[in-house]
Amino acid sequence: MLIDDLDRGIMSALARDGRTPYTTLARDLAVSEATVRQRVARLQESGALRIVALCNPLTLGHRSVRLMIRVRDLTPRAVAKSLADMPMINHVALVAGSQDIFLEGTCRDQPQLVQLLDEIRMLPGVSRVQVLLLLELFKDYSWNGLNSSVGQAVADG
Repeated sequence: MLIDDLDRGIMSALARDGRTPYTTLARDLAVSEATVRQRVARLQESGALRIVALCNPLTLGHRSVRLMIRVRDLTPRAVAKSLADMPMINHVALVAGSQDIFLEGTCRDQPQLVQLLDEIRMLPGVSRVQVLLLLELFKDYSWNGLNSSVGQAVADG
């Protein structure tokens, strides 16, 4: 899907505050509210945009963990699907390199982290788990890379 400057403007504004009214977006971007509404719907239907609330789990006293998983005897895709069903796992991605799967998870405390690691290690196909425990979070996920056309074909218009 190609996105243009208007799409990037909408996504940038919603990344700052996902509750921004369409009337405000329309005014700020010098388009009609109907145009904003149609663009947001198209971006959501295509999967390019998902509006969510993010919190910093560390400020709540939780443990935030990143895991790298090496797979053996099963496909990484099969193992990733099993991992995606775990409630403490927030993000699952297939990756290239020395590991097969990248995970992000949130646990309320250390015992729950141990429980999560035990559950992951018992999954068929998991051969190695590398744990990265976050100590301090400076920036969380955003798709701010879409603020420019770098890395993407640019639509005219």
